[in-house]
Amino acid sequence: MVIDMHYHFFDAPFHSPKMWNEMAQLCVEFSPAHKPVTFEEARRNLVPQMFDSTGEKTVRNLDNWGIEKAAILAVDNGFMYGEGEIGIEGQNEAIAMAARRFPDRLVAFLSIDPRRPNALELLDRCVNDWGMKGVKCHPDTGWFPDDEAYYPFWEKVSDYGLPVLTHTGPLPPPSKSECVHPERLDKLLADFPEMNVIAAHMAFRWYKELMEVGKRRPNLMCDCSAWQPTAHESYGKAAYILRKVMNVFGPNRMVFGTDAPTFSFLYSEREWVNMIRDLPTKAPEGIKFVPAEAEAVLYGNAARVLRLA
Repeated sequence: MVIDMHYHFFDAPFHSPKMWNEMAQLCVEFSPAHKPVTFEEARRNLVPQMFDSTGEKTVRNLDNWGIEKAAILAVDNGFMYGEGEIGIEGQNEAIAMAARRFPDRLVAFLSIDPRRPNALELLDRCVNDWGMKGVKCHPDTGWFPDDEAYYPFWEKVSDYGLPVLTHTGPLPPPSKSECVHPERLDKLLADFPEMNVIAAHMAFRWYKELMEVGKRRPNLMCDCSAWQPTAHESYGKAAYILRKVMNVFGPNRMVFGTDAPTFSFLYSEREWVNMIRDLPTKAPEGIKFVPAEAEAVLYGNAARVLRLA
């Protein structure tokens, strides 16, 4: 069994053209050396393939990749890129409806920038009216998660018992990387000890800084999404970093993620699943994993966070 805790559910009216241009640029930057992609190719061909208005394409992808269930994520980046055609309320509702169509396969995570004047009211609606089960945050749009101005938002999230998946790790402009440094989670985790926070992407090259926060805060978890390019370039390097992070977090505080569909046209997600599953037998000499650790990352930990087990 596999649960993908990091699947972006995209459709054209969710975001502005500026945001889709940025997605095309990411495809260019992360394309493998043997298969380079131009911006024009990515914008014309790859980005539209990411769109799914009903959830049907997402479920087909999961079937093709050998993944049983996915957390499908809204993304509120309207302050940075401008609003999408249907706005953040429409985006959250559309994602909730997709999860409602496929309740055994999809779990909807809301996204609300806490700077929005109606953030608390929209949070209530997402949970109470639409049944969304978690929160996806992108502080890289320009806000610090440990700013006490947003504590009313976090208090309500904590009261609802929602898991929080938040971006960590540097990003190119216009993102504000200083807002997503792992240390910006430390005070938040201390002040909300009952709230489970998942640091997305293991903070990329800031994984060592993430480990330091993880030592202090048992309510911090991490996901391994978007490490496919590293793993394809050097499986040994990826295995080494995963082992280092897991040594600090333990086998019960890391979850699997793909960051789909961002990399799905460049790297095989099924292969990414197998790379994690095969760590006990294929990690380089001197790097040890046991099958129970791989199983916990691929399924058990996410099932616990999503209250499936």
